[in-house]
Amino acid sequence: MIRAIVGTVAVLAGFAVLERSVDASTGHAGSCTPTNAYAMLQRGETVPVRAEPTPQAVTIGSLQGRSTLKADQSRAMVTMTGSQGGWARIALNTQSDYVADGAAATQPYGWVPADLLTVNARVHGDIAVYNQPGLLGRQLATIEGDDMKFRVLGCRGDWLHVINARHGSVWIDKWCGREDGCRS
Repeated sequence: MIRAIVGTVAVLAGFAVLERSVDASTGHAGSCTPTNAYAMLQRGETVPVRAEPTPQAVTIGSLQGRSTLKADQSRAMVTMTGSQGGWARIALNTQSDYVADGAAATQPYGWVPADLLTVNARVHGDIAVYNQPGLLGRQLATIEGDDMKFRVLGCRGDWLHVINARHGSVWIDKWCGREDGCRS
């Protein structure tokens, strides 16, 4: 009996370590499946893209938005590949809304504040809302056919850490990275 309890505790401790581990392939916490997101900007506004996830890091370029239906706003699309400490790692070689600063044109990725990025719930099917990602997460709610938006806080694997007024800070298992939604 005691051996079974010790074994169960060891397995649960292993899950906890795994959930807080650093991705060995990149060395960055919060590596995730590449996912689309967008930043809503005021017309003419740019977002500095940094070499490291800190406001003191050198600026290697900027995101510049494209026009939207709203005359005073623009939108910049990104592909997020990881997150660390409130910053989102974005792929630069696929971003049409990215403008490099001189010698930084060869950088494969850069960092922007994660909470500048947005995803929405306009998807086919339901979205499950969890208190944490992975096997130890508990489902808190289900979003069905709602058009709400979420600010991005980070990511881990196939999970996105988001926040909005209705659900607070939660993890979701499905989202849409396009402003106009992903429903037909």
